[in-house]
Amino acid sequence: MISINTIHVGSRTYLSPDEIEFIQADFSYSHIFLKNGRRILVSTNLQKLQERFGENMVRVHRSFLINPLAELTIYEKEFVSKSGNKGLISRRMGKNINLRS
Repeated sequence: MISINTIHVGSRTYLSPDEIEFIQADFSYSHIFLKNGRRILVSTNLQKLQERFGENMVRVHRSFLINPLAELTIYEKEFVSKSGNKGLISRRMGKNINLRS
């Protein structure tokens, strides 16, 4: 049985937004980086995932969605997860988040 707060991310994979740090686009695929250190490759593009997650994910770059509740260190042009994974923040879309320096 699927919980109410889980979202279909691809094939038979369902995730809660609370489990995700960020999502990175890779052409028609997406890499989902989880808080437990795992990375999942799904055949769902970033735009579809953004629509499915709604306000639970924020678009900060053409190739990245971040979870605003995740513990990410956010700089002006990039973010770093607790596990050391990095992602980019664009000037235009970076205005969607608060900079913590």
